[in-house]
Amino acid sequence: MDTTIPPLASIGIDIGKEVFHVVGFSTDGRIAFRRKIKRLALVETFKKLLPIVVGMEACLSAHFVSRALRQLATSHGSFRRSM
Repeated sequence: MDTTIPPLASIGIDIGKEVFHVVGFSTDGRIAFRRKIKRLALVETFKKLLPIVVGMEACLSAHFVSRALRQLATSHGSFRRSM
């Protein structure tokens, strides 16, 4: 399986109980990759990416994901919040 990730414009996350579906969109709006990752692999997956806009559904689990990604961005010195 190809593990290289092309330049991305944004990422969408579909949140499940144990598994997240992550979709990366390229700068031209096309789907650049799709991955299914376990909840515990979330931070490790995002450590491999440059800072990026992340969209996700609004649900109770979104708070967990948001906190994890914000903590990662803070430790890397960059975070941009979009409301």
